[in-house]
Amino acid sequence: MKLLPLFEDVAAPEHQHPIYRMIRDGDYAAERAVLLAWSEGFQDRDGKFCHEFQVSFEPCLWELYLHAYMKELGAVVDFSFTSPDFVVSGTESFCVEATICAPAAGQPGPHGHSIEDLPEDLNRFNSEATVRICNSFTSKVKRLRERYATLPQCEGKPFVLAIASFDRPFSHMAAMRPIISALYGLYHDEEKTIASGAQKMVSYNVDGVLKNENTSIDVGYFCTPEYSDVSAVIFSSLATWGKVRALADNPNARTVYRTLHPNPGSLHPIMRVATKADYHEHLLDGLCVMHNPFAKHKLDPKVLGHERLAQGFVKPDGELDFVAPDDFLLMRILMSVTAKGHAAGA
Repeated sequence: MKLLPLFEDVAAPEHQHPIYRMIRDGDYAAERAVLLAWSEGFQDRDGKFCHEFQVSFEPCLWELYLHAYMKELGAVVDFSFTSPDFVVSGTESFCVEATICAPAAGQPGPHGHSIEDLPEDLNRFNSEATVRICNSFTSKVKRLRERYATLPQCEGKPFVLAIASFDRPFSHMAAMRPIISALYGLYHDEEKTIASGAQKMVSYNVDGVLKNENTSIDVGYFCTPEYSDVSAVIFSSLATWGKVRALADNPNARTVYRTLHPNPGSLHPIMRVATKADYHEHLLDGLCVMHNPFAKHKLDPKVLGHERLAQGFVKPDGELDFVAPDDFLLMRILMSVTAKGHAAGA
């Protein structure tokens, strides 16, 4: 199949995203090969995708990743439709619309950060990330109700939103906390846990998150029938440039990977450390599918399921439950040694 010419310049140099320029010009042949492989079979329906990839980068990275996910599942995407992003045909047909959590106006993005950008207040960090997720979710639901719901290719099918976090420096550090808060109204309070010395995470139900001193945004979208037109949400905080580097066939890269994984019965996750030559990560590690118990069109868990990803469900008694591999990827931190020093990545 034809590959997209992702790295053939079509955008003016002054508008090119810094990560795009870095990948294009740097010693990243293996990483470019990953992105090109993700693009195999992808159809640029409006002729603008490569331009957007070079200018905005993150939204297109997420869309290419989702396409690779669909291929990993063996799903057949019908690109004859201009929207939504993925119309999957077959015995179990469904639609997927992709979006990202972008930075608030005037705020820095997830690239070019340094150790000084690490969050000092985890609750504020998580709350702001939740607000960005809520904005992305509700804007796409508005689009669903105004347009997508009227399209014959969406009629009677599960409709899935796919959201990725690119809203701030170290956005990957928020992990699953903001999306769980936004969808299920359950908040894990790290600051209170640390301050109290508790031996288990302090968690509680919330029905809103502060946007500013005068405004609160409702959360718990999957706790009422109000959003029954959304069947599920695909989410990842780790489908980043770090994912591309993790999958790249470049064993000689001078990169150290630190990863966090669940540790049942402990507040402290299992940490694993490996050099690139010994590090292995699956395409779907760190990905989660969260189901809406009120969905009008239920999504069979097998449809988007895979042994390497997690799925979230609300049990009949109202308890939130996740099914995931024992070594589910919670977080990934890269440290690359260069002649000038080192640089961290997600």
